Amino acid sequence: MMDTSGIDTEAIVKAEVIGGMDPHRIDEVLHFSKPAQFAAGEDVVLEGSAARCLYYVEKGSIEVSYRVGDTPIIVALIGPSNFFGEIGFFDGVSRVRNIRATEDSTIRLFDAESLRMMREENPSLYGDFVSMLARSICDKFRRILEEREPLTPYAAVLPSGRRIMEETKPIPPQLQKTEEWRYANQFVEEFKTALFELSYLLQKDPTTEIPEPLRERCNGAMDTFNEKLQAAADLFQNSESPDLLWGYAFKEIFPYFMRSRFAERAYYKPNGYAGDHVMMEMIYGNHPDGDGKLGQIMDGWCLETSAAKAVRGRRTFLKNQLTHLCGRIKSNPSIKIMNLACGSNRELFDFLKECDYSNRITAVCVDNDPLSLEYTHRRVNNFPHQASIKLMKDNVVLWAIGRTKHNFGLFDIIYSAGLTDYLEDRIFLSLINRVYECLVKGGTLIIGNFGPSNQNRAFLDHILQWRLIHRSEGDLVNLFSRSRFGSHIRILTEESGVNLFAIATRNE
Repeated sequence: MMDTSGIDTEAIVKAEVIGGMDPHRIDEVLHFSKPAQFAAGEDVVLEGSAARCLYYVEKGSIEVSYRVGDTPIIVALIGPSNFFGEIGFFDGVSRVRNIRATEDSTIRLFDAESLRMMREENPSLYGDFVSMLARSICDKFRRILEEREPLTPYAAVLPSGRRIMEETKPIPPQLQKTEEWRYANQFVEEFKTALFELSYLLQKDPTTEIPEPLRERCNGAMDTFNEKLQAAADLFQNSESPDLLWGYAFKEIFPYFMRSRFAERAYYKPNGYAGDHVMMEMIYGNHPDGDGKLGQIMDGWCLETSAAKAVRGRRTFLKNQLTHLCGRIKSNPSIKIMNLACGSNRELFDFLKECDYSNRITAVCVDNDPLSLEYTHRRVNNFPHQASIKLMKDNVVLWAIGRTKHNFGLFDIIYSAGLTDYLEDRIFLSLINRVYECLVKGGTLIIGNFGPSNQNRAFLDHILQWRLIHRSEGDLVNLFSRSRFGSHIRILTEESGVNLFAIATRNE
């Protein structure tokens, strides 16, 4: 672990902010600015206002936001020693973001007259300052280009398993002589036969309701298929052509599963990655839907898999953890919570519904999909409470590896329900080390991760192409032991035992 004692962190921050300019010259630059005081909650800049100044945060903190309909979405939290407003100042275009002080702040204002005076009185300082601003603007434009399709870079770092159906290729004759091929061919043909017969019987049934015997028969066929898939995963490990075997199984049964709305959306991943807020809402709602009676039954089966039950279980688990952890510190004047890759934030608002001290709660909910934030605002945050809810758009993975920075401050609780299911160990470690820096002493991190007891892993991997990184209790303990949290960790599970949770504490 790096020893940070004795390091002038303020100087480091200034050096980063001003793009290599000598941090001690910042005081010379500020000599040409005008100080302005803003109280917590006061607007500094409003969208559509004239861009006459660029700004420097000398003290305090500001947030930058925009609106999607009536949903305010934060895109940056800026603390001391940071400039903002450079682009609008130089191009003269009206402001496109709202900027508000989040605490009592001192902001330095530079207008055209300020820069004219600097150029005349200290040309060398002026040249360095303008060069620094140019570098800052270039950095911002690079980030804008990276985020032009906001979910694409996010999905790129997740092993979402999205796959496109390829041109059919003949099965090699030598593969057809193997035990693995005979096994795959048998369970696929048995499944197709069972569903063909069920489809025929359901079509003949004149009622609008699904006969219970046929529902049970279909669920039984699906259970058997799932068990055969799990067994195939072990058998195919030693095959020389596992991709051909899985490709054959997938293409043969693909049309059947696409009758289920859940399976259809899980496979096609319209947002580019699995597990977005729409998928989670499907699981939470648990309302089967599909093409015809067979599609409805298959959809119902998908929504009752152990994996889906674990997702509903983790919602309850996290709500209970928030209740427990906040209850221990409810005498504090304020309690700060952060939810990473927050989706629709159901567990947070489940907690707030029963919280009788919500006026002390501030929650920062971060997701890269603005639609999930808008959904939270419109459909989830729709009951009376007194908590302060901040919805923030950012790529948590890029934040974890240091590509984006925000003045978050310190939190009492930080949690993520399912993000690390998609993160390789290196990024997992970067994330929890970054979180460590954002916790108060004694603060708690909760990380959810699917465990090895998931009975639907092969179904998710090879049919829905929804690949998760499953981790055992030992895997999680080992990862945290390599992090700044060390051994200050315990592992719990939700009710079904499928979803594991690492509960870690910052003790220094």
